[in-house]
Amino acid sequence: MSGDTFSALHIGTRDDRSEALLDESLRVNQETEEIGEGTLGQLRRQREQLERAQGQAQDTHAITRDARVTLQAISWKILKEKLTLVMVILCLLGIDIALAYRLASHKGKL
Repeated sequence: MSGDTFSALHIGTRDDRSEALLDESLRVNQETEEIGEGTLGQLRRQREQLERAQGQAQDTHAITRDARVTLQAISWKILKEKLTLVMVILCLLGIDIALAYRLASHKGKL
């Protein structure tokens, strides 16, 4: 084989390898783009989920705050009712003691 033929074959082989490498690079680039697009789609869906979860958490927080206010109002009402009952019981006890004293000091007559 002559030197020119060998050089032409060598260059042809190099061109074939370069073209194969270029094709492989293009294929890898396409796969990478597809993976990237898939990843971006997943990230968008996750963002939407997180935004919905944040809205639900805010709604839950508002409901909890309203419930806390309502429970505090109920607690104060119960405390007032208990204090009123204690006062009524003390008044009745005072009346009972006064009546018992009157009965004891007047020999059974009011």
